[in-house]
Parts: sequence; C-alpha cells; structure tokens
Amino acid sequence: MFNILLSALTLLICLFLWEIYLRYQYKKEHDILLSQNKNRDLCSTYASDPRLIYTYIPNKCGNNSQGYRDYEQSYEKMDGNFRIVLIGDSVANGDGVELGETFGQLLKKKLNESSDYKNIEVIVLARSGYSTSQELIILENEALKYNPDLIIWSYVLNDPAHPVFHNANGAAGQYFFKPRFHVLHFIAKRLFAKRERWIRKIKNCDKEYHKRLHCVYWDQVELNIAKIGQVSKSNNIPVLFLIHPIFEEGKDFNTYTLTALHKKLTDIASKSGLITLDLLDAFKPYNPDEVKQHSSTWYDPWHPNAKGHMIIADYVYNKTIEKRLIKKSNNALQ
Repeated sequence: MFNILLSALTLLICLFLWEIYLRYQYKKEHDILLSQNKNRDLCSTYASDPRLIYTYIPNKCGNNSQGYRDYEQSYEKMDGNFRIVLIGDSVANGDGVELGETFGQLLKKKLNESSDYKNIEVIVLARSGYSTSQELIILENEALKYNPDLIIWSYVLNDPAHPVFHNANGAAGQYFFKPRFHVLHFIAKRLFAKRERWIRKIKNCDKEYHKRLHCVYWDQVELNIAKIGQVSKSNNIPVLFLIHPIFEEGKDFNTYTLTALHKKLTDIASKSGLITLDLLDAFKPYNPDEVKQHSSTWYDPWHPNAKGHMIIADYVYNKTIEKRLIKKSNNALQ
C-alpha cells in the first residue's frame, strides 16, 4: 500500500513539474510570437466564446462596433431592404486591400447601382485565419441576428485546418489559445499529429497541402457543409457556397491541379442544399500574377489583389442575377 501511495505521489510531482515547465515554454513562445507581430494585441483579443479562440477588438484597427472589418451595421433591417451576410476568413475580410476594394463591398455597390435592385445590404462577418469550425459559430450565433435574406459562404481551400494544431492563421490560434492544463494540451497535440499521420498513410493522401488537408479531414468537411445546409433549410435562407481557387506557384489556371477537389466540394455542397459557385471559372481567363497579392518574403497562394476582388464581385453579381437570388422584396427566390 505504501509503495502504491509513493508511486502515485511521485507521478503527481512529475506531472506538476512537467506542467510548470510547459507553462514556462508557453510563455516563452507567446513572447516570441508577440515580438514577431507587435500589433497583434492592438487589433485582436481573446474571444468570450472559447471555441472562436480570438476575435477583433471593436472600434479599433478599422473594425466596427461588432468587431468586424466592415462599415457600422445594425441588427435591425429596414423595411424593403434585401440583406446579404458574407461569412469567411481573410479573403472575405479583404486582407491586403482597402475596405472599398473588397469583393463584398464591390458586390454591394454593383447591386445598388443596378436599376432593378435597390437597398441591398452586404454585412461582412469575416475574420482572418478563421477555419470552418469557427465560421460555423458565427453563422449560428451572429449571422442570424441580422435576419439575412441570403448568406454567402466564402470557402478557401485551407478552411478545414484546425485553428490551434495547424497554422493557417498566422499563429493567431496558437497565440490566443490558453490551455487550462498544459500537460493535457501537450498530449492532445501529439495524439492529433499522430492520428493525422496515420490517416495520411492509410488514405495515401497527396503531398500537396490543400489536397492533403481535405483528404485527411474529409469526413469533417462533409459534416461542416451539411451543418451549413441544415441552418439554411431550417431558417429558409439560401446559402451561396463560394469556392475560391488558390494561386499555384509556377502554374496558370489552365494547368490547375485542384480541379477535382473543387468538383468534390461542389458535389457535397449541392447535396447539402447549397447554391454553389466555383470561382475557378471566373479566374481562368487571367494570369495568376495579375490577380494575386505579392510579398517580398513569401509566396501567397490565397489572397487576391484589388483586381482579383473585382473579378470575384463581378462574377458573383452576374450569377446572383442569373440565378434570381435577389429581388425587390425581402425574400430570396428558392
């Protein structure tokens, strides 16, 4: 009995010391991340909903009072207005371009300039680095408060990434995530990586990042898209599922290697009752260098420049008119 108690006490002491060490490492890594982006705490903060991990600080860094990069919006909808809610990540947020150059704002302008469509609102609920799991929380907890007539879901091919264990958000997830117990978080992270390697092996997933991500987490991708469809159906709000292509280094859109993935996403979104638009069709006539953002330090495969945003807005505008998704009353045609 004494030996059992001694062993248990030894284990507890080891775990306690391990926890202290991991907390020290966390603080050290946290400070390094802050030094790499000294403005991080000025514009973003810890989310009240731990599932979101981080959020934008209201009324700072160009954010409105709801904590989004958008003009000020009201939950109350004026009679006769048609309201679109745009949900997404850094592409819908318009990282790297002026607010008025983002495809959401350009779409609103084009719709309101049309002689047939008046009083169109486009409300942007997007945050840089958000994954589908976080965007679903915005859909369920925030988007419906605006009483939208149409939802546009901006889907980028890194969206299945885990917001903490992967790094598709510039380490924002890692920076703002606070483990309650660092030992348990350490173990969970190792198990997550081990499971991912195992699935990659048994499924023989492609090495290309976006294909691999969808290969490993396809079940979750299907489940998340089905959840969007359920919200759409239960609230009688059509959802336009917008698939963004990536800009492949050294390739044009005629030699694009992710066409099959776009088709797979289109099929599952359509089966879930969503209206799908593949922006690969919009970008095919252009050289990627014309429509993507350029950086002196890294190759950016995701973010369109101002011209790219204009192409997206034009394409979505034409398709919403063609599909008769918007009309003068408050209801979208089904």
